[in-house]
Amino acid sequence: MTDLKEGDSVFMRSAADPLFIGNRLGRGGQGTVFATELHGLPLAVKWYRPSASREFDEKIYTGLVKLVEGGRPKSHAFIWPIDMVSSPGRDGFGYVMPRMEPRFITCFQMLSSRDAPDFSIKTKIGLNLVDAFASLHTDGLCYRDISFGNLYVDPLTGDVAIIDNDNVGTTGAETFIKGTLQFMAPEVMLNESPPRTESDLYSLALFLFYLFCHGHPLEGSAVDESYNSDDRERLSDEELLLKHFARQPLFIFDPDDPANRPAAGHPANSWWPVYPRFFQQMFIASFTTGLRDYTLTGRIIESLWRRALYRLADCIWQCANCNAALLFDPGDAGRACWNCGRVPAAPLLLKTTSYALVLTEGAVLTNRHLMLPGRPEEQLAVAEFDQRLPGQLLLRNVTTQNWEIETPGEDSQQVKPGHKVVARPRKIKMAGKIASIVQAQDDARS
Repeated sequence: MTDLKEGDSVFMRSAADPLFIGNRLGRGGQGTVFATELHGLPLAVKWYRPSASREFDEKIYTGLVKLVEGGRPKSHAFIWPIDMVSSPGRDGFGYVMPRMEPRFITCFQMLSSRDAPDFSIKTKIGLNLVDAFASLHTDGLCYRDISFGNLYVDPLTGDVAIIDNDNVGTTGAETFIKGTLQFMAPEVMLNESPPRTESDLYSLALFLFYLFCHGHPLEGSAVDESYNSDDRERLSDEELLLKHFARQPLFIFDPDDPANRPAAGHPANSWWPVYPRFFQQMFIASFTTGLRDYTLTGRIIESLWRRALYRLADCIWQCANCNAALLFDPGDAGRACWNCGRVPAAPLLLKTTSYALVLTEGAVLTNRHLMLPGRPEEQLAVAEFDQRLPGQLLLRNVTTQNWEIETPGEDSQQVKPGHKVVARPRKIKMAGKIASIVQAQDDARS
């Protein structure tokens, strides 16, 4: 007997008390996931049925033991194995892990929803994913199977949960798991390289493109036509995938080759032009150079994604004409609004040594912007309106120290904690660092 059912029990290696098996949460090709709990803490058990190959099962088991003993990476996003479990009288094996909270849904569900997440949530999801995989790669591990089936999100907070961590292993090591075809790096699809950090970086870029542009970066009109041509009669589905995603891949927005542009009406056609040029360039590099160069030089590493995503978050603003959500492009300050077609007045920017934050209601200046110690997202200033000054954007001091304000042609002044100052061209000294408020158009000419 190998299968588990509700009411059965399993035992962890590190505890004597049994875990009682609850309802089934999911089932895949290798194993089944059941609900359980320990002292009121909700957990889950993934149980593996013996396969036809004892050697295969032993390698899976050995890999799981290494994950348990190595412990979870720094990121809390991973639903990581806690301990191995066994059940008396059964030949299978399994592991126990935290149970994913019900607030999480698949990323595909979120993107398919009529209430699409806003830019702020998308950037938070992107940052959380980048940080999660950076923590994994720092430990010398790779995920191997980044895909829609394994990445879950909270559409209200941008938190992420990464499941099926039995896919994880040492980067470049032998594995039975190569990934999901549409998300797999070309070199892995062609058996030129085992899954490793570099292939994870390719899959991460592909997933981020889906997140921000709502489509596959290589699946354009040329691919569609291939399925309706002689290729479809000569090649199997797998051979067609190999052709378009590994042997002859072409980015749908390749700047030098328009042969695989998205079909008319595809969502990517609407989303792509919304993003600033610096963010588009991240994807262009990922799916031109990154298709051919399988090294860390050819792929976009996590630190570069992190900086680009932070920069994108700082670009969020709103069209003054129609209130549509916009992303300010510092390289194209005269860009028209995607919704109403009018060119909105250029925003004010709060500039620091390394960042430029668009000043719009709700914008937040943080430790990150001034490279201060402490938590990167600790707030220093918040942009807001005040009924006493209609239409005038203000900056509120949310620190515990006074600010020093210098305005051309005026005496210097101080802003106490909790007090506000009008957002207009001036310099603000806070925590020993200088931030300057400038008009975007003036800044572009300087």
